[in-house]
Amino acid sequence: MTLLTTTTLLALLATTATTTTAACTPRAPSTKYLITFGDSYSQTGFNITSTAPSASNPLGNPPLPGWTASGGYNWVGFLAAHYNVSTLLTYNFAYGGATTNASLVTPYEPTVLSFVDQVAEFSGSIGGGEGEGEGESDKLWTGEDALFGVWMGVNDVGNSWWTEGYGELVEEIMDSYFGRLQVLYEAGGRNFVLLSVPPIQRTPSVLNNSDEAAQQQEAAAIDTYNAALATRLEEFSTANSGVTAKIVDTAVPFNTALDDPTAYGAPDNTCFNADGESCLWFNDYHPGVEINNLVAAAVAEAWKGSFF
Repeated sequence: MTLLTTTTLLALLATTATTTTAACTPRAPSTKYLITFGDSYSQTGFNITSTAPSASNPLGNPPLPGWTASGGYNWVGFLAAHYNVSTLLTYNFAYGGATTNASLVTPYEPTVLSFVDQVAEFSGSIGGGEGEGEGESDKLWTGEDALFGVWMGVNDVGNSWWTEGYGELVEEIMDSYFGRLQVLYEAGGRNFVLLSVPPIQRTPSVLNNSDEAAQQQEAAAIDTYNAALATRLEEFSTANSGVTAKIVDTAVPFNTALDDPTAYGAPDNTCFNADGESCLWFNDYHPGVEINNLVAAAVAEAWKGSFF
């Protein structure tokens, strides 16, 4: 397991202050795959039964930048359209409001597809289980050319950080989370990038609706979750041969922008605007385009030379 260091990320992010929304232009003949799971921080509105990703339309459906909670491109779109060094076909199963397992942390609506549900959808389609793929030879992707990205936890923490027995709950969440990673591994996945929970205690929503003590408690809950994520990924990588797994610390890109908002085109670090660009936040809980670009840059740096 590789943990991208704060020093490395800060050096990288210093060069990415200006958002780029370049159209996807493949720069090499090879094709690779980005298969992602998550919540509204990652969603693009992808439907596995609709238009498939292609070289000219790497998200498939909806076309770039997709249906996002950023006001424009989110980190998935940036990776597919700007940081790619070859055609990067992106299958994004992320669903707004998702928790890892709805039986552990209840989402805002019962129709929300959890990480468990998203992986089941993957397995029934491009994963080689029931559905489109009938076996290893029929898969669109291989273990070498596919990168699996998971950004879960924002809603797991956000919906539970104050509860009694939170530490035990986190361990149950991790059991379910890494049970899903095991499914992805058994399907042939070998390359994994996991994104940590960002400092959601710095969102305008939390700042405006809680006191300093509550914000500190939520920050501690985030630390607990992220520490468990790192420990479990180490165990997962040791137990499964051939895995290359990396964690990207999303606190670095978030804090880089939030600590210097004017450098990223915002008057301060708490304003929000649905245009996704004039403020750092799209709304009071979701980051806008600039922060998403920084997150994408961090992921690209972690996999520089292979996928980006």
